[in-house]
Amino acid sequence: MYVSPERFEALLVEMQDPNSGIKMHTQRVMITNIPHAMTGSDILQWIIQRLQIDSEEALNLGTMMIKYGYIYPLQEPKNLTLKPDSSLYRFQTPYFWPTQKWGADDTDYAIYLAKKNIKRKGVLEEYEKEQYNMLNKKINHKWDFVVMQAKEQYRTGKERSKADRYAMDCQEKAYWLLHRAPDGSS
Repeated sequence: MYVSPERFEALLVEMQDPNSGIKMHTQRVMITNIPHAMTGSDILQWIIQRLQIDSEEALNLGTMMIKYGYIYPLQEPKNLTLKPDSSLYRFQTPYFWPTQKWGADDTDYAIYLAKKNIKRKGVLEEYEKEQYNMLNKKINHKWDFVVMQAKEQYRTGKERSKADRYAMDCQEKAYWLLHRAPDGSS
């Protein structure tokens, strides 16, 4: 089933309608209450009912929404498929939607990795360490700017509520998994 980008996004906006869209609730993830979360089964049922398609087609469409970055998983960020169960998801902010053509450039990715490095006190996944070191060499002429931006974003993030921080972390992680996935994934 082909869905044009315009129709795809119109459907996503419809899914978020407070009256006719998917019912979203505050859900507990680990020790944080996350607002506006929905389950995979709720997404699947809404697609089936709205488009009058079978569950296999609906599951494929839901998975496309995740793989293109319109919806992101809260519990298993690397699993870019729709699970038709109680797994939790959120809608990605339109700022990160593919049609925004927001470039996944080296400086932005370096800032993201530097911020993650600060937050996790140097603990990055192996592919992220490699990317971090490669970017440090590649854009060394502006590395002070990268670190300054990362520190500022980290500081600003700490001022947000725990739920907002968690949601933003998931949004960024989902975006970068799609645009700078480790070799052999996605």
